[in-house]
Amino acid sequence: MLLLVVAVVIALPTLDSRVMKQLDPRSVSILNSIAHNIATSAERYPSVPLQVLITPKEAQTKHFYLVATNGDIISSTKTSKAIRRFILQSEESLSPKVKQYKNWLMTGPISVVLRGEQFQLYAAQQLPAEHNIWLINVLDRPFLLLFITMLVSMPLCASLAWHISKPLQKLKKTASDITDGNLDAVVPATQRQDEIGELARSLRTMMLSIREHISLQHRLLSDISHELRSPLTRLKMSVALSKRRYGETKEIMRIDNESERLEEMIAALLNLSKMQLNATTKEPFNLDSLLQPICDDAVFEAEQLGKTFTYQEIPDVDIKGFPALLGSAIENVIRNALRYASNQVNLAIISDIDQITFVITDDGPGVPDDEVEQIFKPFYRVSQARDRESGGAGLGLAITENAIRQHHGEIAASNRETHGLQISITIPIS
Repeated sequence: MLLLVVAVVIALPTLDSRVMKQLDPRSVSILNSIAHNIATSAERYPSVPLQVLITPKEAQTKHFYLVATNGDIISSTKTSKAIRRFILQSEESLSPKVKQYKNWLMTGPISVVLRGEQFQLYAAQQLPAEHNIWLINVLDRPFLLLFITMLVSMPLCASLAWHISKPLQKLKKTASDITDGNLDAVVPATQRQDEIGELARSLRTMMLSIREHISLQHRLLSDISHELRSPLTRLKMSVALSKRRYGETKEIMRIDNESERLEEMIAALLNLSKMQLNATTKEPFNLDSLLQPICDDAVFEAEQLGKTFTYQEIPDVDIKGFPALLGSAIENVIRNALRYASNQVNLAIISDIDQITFVITDDGPGVPDDEVEQIFKPFYRVSQARDRESGGAGLGLAITENAIRQHHGEIAASNRETHGLQISITIPIS
């Protein structure tokens, strides 16, 4: 359609009747007939002036002009500048021409011999008011032509833009869903053979490949963890038998501690794999319903350790995300803080329109400043106060960092000015 508009715009000048053109055969025949009649009348009435003979009955709307070889013009009316210009432009033409000036159509020349003298016959006829005037008006007004062109082309351009942008908007929405963690989002199928169709098919193939790789990765991690549990169980049974036979020696206790730690790591890996397998689509959930049981458990656990856990009132807000992942992330940080705190652990919750922030602080020894950014790495263990003898598999904060990343949030750790560690978690509400 756009090409059609461009073609019409290009063809407009050729439709302009003000441009001199070849006279069509039918009009040539009519003009020859008129010349013949004038010649017959001139022969029949030799005393009648030629000016009278060429005066038609419709003198108001038709005029005839005879141009002699010396350039003199004979007509029944005043010869206008337009007809003079037309005569000059067409006098050397081998065939009759036609040209429109305002509402007058001029034709000629036709050779005719009158009373032994050679003349060229021209005619001018007034056109009806509605004849082609609108086109001339448009062509005479460039801004009007531009406005009409824009008026016609805008709906076509809008239709073309919609045709191009609609599949792109679908692809953008699918990409946004995938970014939000919805790996089940389906890339819309299309039969288009252009670059947009190629892009959609490439994204579709990429998504299938990503799902397959993630599924294989999770299945491999789960299988390895399950396979490790069987020899670990046999190892723990051997340690128990050794305790019964030889007592709790230093070497047996070391093996027992390491097997406990290994079991804890396997459990953490299984838990991480399970949560990632289930975390494919975000869902809305209530923050108070998620955090209240975690806080109640933390209060109970703190009492068993002779410590105190306090928390602010939990906002009654709905969040869109992965509830199991977020709950595990916050619970990991709280349990980590309870393990290393001297007396006190506190959870502060700061909520606004777009995001919510959880701040967990303890009064423990903290971590060396040069290791603060390393504590979220898998299996990383702080070298001093929070060392291996304090327990832990080194995966809790790594699991937490992974969970927060899936929520497009941020997690940061810093030492408090007095003593202890502070971990801040910020996630978007929607």
